[in-house]
Amino acid sequence: MLGSDDPNSPRFLEVFQSQPHILSPDTLLNSPRGHYLDQVATTTLREEQANPLSNNTISQKWSSFQQPLPLLLQTFQGLTQENEDFWFPACMYFTREAFPADSILYREGEEATNFYLLESGMLRAEYQAPQGSYVELIVAGRPCGELPFFGETPRTATVKAEGDGAVVWRLGIEQWKELRQNEPVLAQEFMKICFKLTSERMENITA
Repeated sequence: MLGSDDPNSPRFLEVFQSQPHILSPDTLLNSPRGHYLDQVATTTLREEQANPLSNNTISQKWSSFQQPLPLLLQTFQGLTQENEDFWFPACMYFTREAFPADSILYREGEEATNFYLLESGMLRAEYQAPQGSYVELIVAGRPCGELPFFGETPRTATVKAEGDGAVVWRLGIEQWKELRQNEPVLAQEFMKICFKLTSERMENITA
């Protein structure tokens, strides 16, 4: 229950009509790939504590590459056998954007015209379901809006930037069409991985 100090209490909060169900970053990292992202985040935090001037949120493993390639590699870690040479052509189709705190990326019910990879900051996704509302917190190194975008369905949540804002890499619908036309094998692998990410998220939510 909410506020319980019992270490054996459920990881997920019960859903009530009057109270949103909040899925924390810890909840969403409950998987092998999630544990990897958690380790990356922990390492980054230690580095930033040692060097306050550092604003890096991506693993040093790919620090020699230019964004968004490191972000793609981190996000897809453990879900693909393809290396940086395979994913490099996808970079030109992404655009970097910054969202101030509380700004809306998209609203529930809207047409899904963009897919996002979160470079830094945090996003808050608010869902409305018959049994109540719940909130998902999306951390750096995670995708956002993949299922409606690739499935060509309306948005299922309203997403906004949290805290000090967020920096994302956006793939627009026109760029996605070009990517599919110019790099069909890459596009197929990209979509397959994004559906895996959605499946992973749903497993964590319903666990």
